[in-house]
This record gives sequence, C-alpha cells and structure tokens, in this order.
Amino acid sequence: MTLSDFPYLFTIAERFSITGRGVVVVPGIPWNGVPVVKRGAPLILRTPLGEIIETSVKELEMINSKPRGERIKASPVLLPSELHKFDIPIGTEVFLGIADQARPEDS
Repeated sequence: MTLSDFPYLFTIAERFSITGRGVVVVPGIPWNGVPVVKRGAPLILRTPLGEIIETSVKELEMINSKPRGERIKASPVLLPSELHKFDIPIGTEVFLGIADQARPEDS
C-alpha cells in the first residue's frame, strides 16, 4: 500500500505548540466533508524529506475567522503531545490513515 491509497487532506502551512496540549497544524481539515475526519482518526504525515510519521487527531480546533475577519474553510488539527512542532516541518503533507475512505463513492 502506498500513500496514494490514502486520502490527501492538506499541506501544513504553520504549526503551533501549546504547552500541555500538543501541536496545532494549519490550515487543517477542509470543510468540504469528504472524507469526514473525527477525533481519534489516524493520520499519516509525510515530511518534505519523505519521512513518514503515523499519528492521530487529538482534537479538531474550532476557529472560525482570521484576524482580518476572513472566514477559515478548514478546522486546524491538534496532534498528540508526544509530537513537537519541530518534528513536523512546514510543507509536511497530511493524509487520512484509513484507505477505505480514500475514494468517495460515485453518485
């Protein structure tokens, strides 16, 4: 099985470390609804150097707007506290770690 078997979610543009909670990565899970991602869902991260990190969604952050009032169209993801922001470089690709949901059903 290769990463092409898993649904691509987003590429990390920024990450923030929150003491006692973990690392928040943005932009986050797109709100387009396919696939649906919930707390505890497995994630596969591929760093720009090709390193693979298997982790999970600790929480989905509820942030609705940017400082200038622009709407956010994704939910930032809180990763487990075992990861540090320097473990996850900007440019890291995030995939849902469930291959069964990789392809939406044809309507």
